[in-house]
Amino acid sequence: MRARECGGYDPNVSDAAGFSESYFYQMMSFSRPYKHRPYAIDETPVTNAQYAEFMQASGYQPAVADQFLRHWSEGRPPVGKADHPVVWVDLDDACAYAAWAGKRLPTEDEWQYAAQGGGGREYPWGNGIRAGVCNLGETGDTTPVKAFPAGRSAEFPAYDYCGNVWQWTESEASEGRTRYCMIRGGSHFVPGLNASLWYVDGGVRPASFATKFLLLWPGLDRCSTVGFRCVVDLY
Repeated sequence: MRARECGGYDPNVSDAAGFSESYFYQMMSFSRPYKHRPYAIDETPVTNAQYAEFMQASGYQPAVADQFLRHWSEGRPPVGKADHPVVWVDLDDACAYAAWAGKRLPTEDEWQYAAQGGGGREYPWGNGIRAGVCNLGETGDTTPVKAFPAGRSAEFPAYDYCGNVWQWTESEASEGRTRYCMIRGGSHFVPGLNASLWYVDGGVRPASFATKFLLLWPGLDRCSTVGFRCVVDLY
């Protein structure tokens, strides 16, 4: 996890004008015990076609429609992208689909365990990134959810854990100042060379990497690089 919160006032650090206010960002790592009940995770992120089926069957309409399915046209998925992951959905939109399907979103621990495996791999396919295992951003867009079979793990052979789009998890919380949710997996989008260090990390992220997504308002929470997948309890 990368922390980008502003630093405090450090009396030991001063700028040229003598002010002691310091700003910094840093990586944070931690581990914790994890015990879970049996569950099954979706083979792929939810696709545009699957979300369209949900919309037609349920008549779902979000309370705030700003940016909802922005990439669709006249209520239909983009031509040629039925099997791409659905994006421009916020956490509530994802939870609504999951409830309709008789499922739920994974906790971030469930997501990580399924993506990483019991052996603690860096990525579902092993350690390190190589061509042909995930969407590395070559096309500048999302790819079909089953485009990279070489990126599946032998232990939990599902597609598109890392790369393509970030994925919502059922981890909404508040530290008393902001509401947030943890997203996982990284996306195909990589900011330009001169992008600010305060931008969210672009590109494929390891299975253990988490990003804290501040929940502000549906029109801002929905974006082109975040989708989701579901899980179901086995008993």
